Amino acid sequence: MKTWLLLFIGLLLSLYGCMTAPETIKDVVDLRQDHTAYLSDAIKDREIIAAKAQTQFDEDYNIIYFSVWHQREPFYALPERVHMDFIKFGGNLGFGENKLKHSKDWLKKLKQNATLGSYPNAGYAAITTRNTSLRSLPTQRPHFNSANGDSASWPFDNLQRSSVPANTPVFICHVSADKSWALVETSFTFGWIPAEDYAKVDADFIKTWEAGRYAVITKDQTSILDDGGNFILKASLGHIFPLINESAGKLEVLTAFADKNNHAGIKHGFVSLDASAVKPIRLTSSAAVKIANELIGEPYGWGGLYGNRDCSSMTRDFFAPFGIWLPRHSEDQVKEVGNFVNLQGLDPEQKEKTILEKGVPYLSLLWRKGHVMLYIGENNGRALIFHNIWGIRTKDLRGKEGRKIIGQAVITTLRPGAELSFIDPEGGSLLKAITAMNILLPEKLESEQKR
Repeated sequence: MKTWLLLFIGLLLSLYGCMTAPETIKDVVDLRQDHTAYLSDAIKDREIIAAKAQTQFDEDYNIIYFSVWHQREPFYALPERVHMDFIKFGGNLGFGENKLKHSKDWLKKLKQNATLGSYPNAGYAAITTRNTSLRSLPTQRPHFNSANGDSASWPFDNLQRSSVPANTPVFICHVSADKSWALVETSFTFGWIPAEDYAKVDADFIKTWEAGRYAVITKDQTSILDDGGNFILKASLGHIFPLINESAGKLEVLTAFADKNNHAGIKHGFVSLDASAVKPIRLTSSAAVKIANELIGEPYGWGGLYGNRDCSSMTRDFFAPFGIWLPRHSEDQVKEVGNFVNLQGLDPEQKEKTILEKGVPYLSLLWRKGHVMLYIGENNGRALIFHNIWGIRTKDLRGKEGRKIIGQAVITTLRPGAELSFIDPEGGSLLKAITAMNILLPEKLESEQKR
């Protein structure tokens, strides 16, 4: 009897393992992956945010964005935080791109080059001259928790903190012993970048750059060209540049480059009006939909790897054209800006009801630990969200955890993957895990807008 039972269970497990999951989750198939499909004529010209509130947001954006040029010491990159990165990875050496475990000597050499005993040994303003990445340690080599596995290895390089666009203001905190790396701060976080990716700026440069009028890129992979049509740099949606002039079909902007002494020089560049606009764009429903559609279907990029976006960089870049600044980390985006709505303690049905009642489409963020989403409205009684997501957590009959990969920016309900028979009953339910909503409007201005 016991033998037959064991054979039966084994057969079930074998059959389960042979079951083929659908290539794409049902939400992505059933819901049109086009934001205009959910935009009615009645609301397309509706202003999502009052002009007064948007002006205030844009002024705050500029102050925060350029703040690193006006500091005299590290703000994010405090000594204990910088040291902690080395301590953390010392306790978890992880695996490299060859799937072999990093050696203690690997970390020792990085630490020696970092010369943290003299931290901070710099303290000056600079600007990135290339699209670059902030790294947790001064190396381009990756660090994976496991040699295999879609949630513990590729593409989740633990050393990738964030991508940084070319021509972003930075503060140089520290320079490595071999001068090839610098620990820098941006307006949103800190990390190590290669020395060839930035140039020093002086007071005159800063004064010119902070002119007060800015252009914002509205399409990914946009080339900025000089007056002879020659390539200067590649920019993406959400990147901003000082605006010099508006002419027929294009904007004239300033771009930065490094001279032979690694000081920043200025070039004039031109970008098509089809791919740029004067910042801030007025935040209407139709404008929000247009920007969101530029991002839909973009591959997932952990920490901005390969020029792509993860969940929080997508929401951050979505709001940039409208002059709304967001922090880089998903939890900070929900807790540090706007009007926080606590959803903890509510059952899934109550959560969705609250979101539908209080959420403002294209102005509200939803958050679960490690993931942020943009609420975009209602469809057939269900809340819709737009998010760049790696995948849905799964668990097979043996208890083995995995992911049903989505790997791109998609429109879904709050129940993506609910049809999957192997969805993780705890971690796989997005709606169950959501704990907060943030309406990106200060309470005072929100109450004024409702009058």
